[in-house]
Amino acid sequence: MNEVFTLSNCFALAGGFLGSLVVSDYRRYGVMLTVTFIIIGMVFSAAITEYFFTQNHPWLFAGTGAGVFAGMASKSLLDAFKATAPKLAKKLINAVCNRVEKIIGKDDKQK
Repeated sequence: MNEVFTLSNCFALAGGFLGSLVVSDYRRYGVMLTVTFIIIGMVFSAAITEYFFTQNHPWLFAGTGAGVFAGMASKSLLDAFKATAPKLAKKLINAVCNRVEKIIGKDDKQK
């Protein structure tokens, strides 16, 4: 666990949370989709900072560095993807939902 949640990753997750929270619009998307966007922004932020930046100054990932901007960009990227390829986005969402239903064991009788 110490390798996964390093100090740099924790600061990046915090920055992604703050950035996603700033641009979230729960009235437009609803609570569940907003929470999903926040989680995606946090993961995107941690991935960006882990891949592109050195881990020398981890505190920069939270407030001023890439964490906040990556969190802010994640929602915009998802909206842009949906706007440019609505059929592909719908197909992708249906595929993910079907896979999740198979994992949790939901069948047609429970619908």
